[in-house]
Amino acid sequence: MTSSQFIPNYARMMLSVLAYNLVSLMRQLLPAQHQRLQVTNLRLWLFKVAGKLVTSGRQLYLKLSRHHVYQDLFYQLLARIQALQWG
Repeated sequence: MTSSQFIPNYARMMLSVLAYNLVSLMRQLLPAQHQRLQVTNLRLWLFKVAGKLVTSGRQLYLKLSRHHVYQDLFYQLLARIQALQWG
């Protein structure tokens, strides 16, 4: 553990559990041929993408690079996340 105190270690563990569960959910939502990807590849393909946050009126837009190789996979995953029914 990174600290000799309980609370910081507990918080770090809970964040790690949350991150693991989010990656697990994303893997389940990916198309079948990509569900076995390692975390390193998921991070590289889907999160390490050049982009910028743009404000227009009261809307926020995330503009991603047009040259993103895995753009279709990113938008497929985004659509599946948005289609989830919570509650």
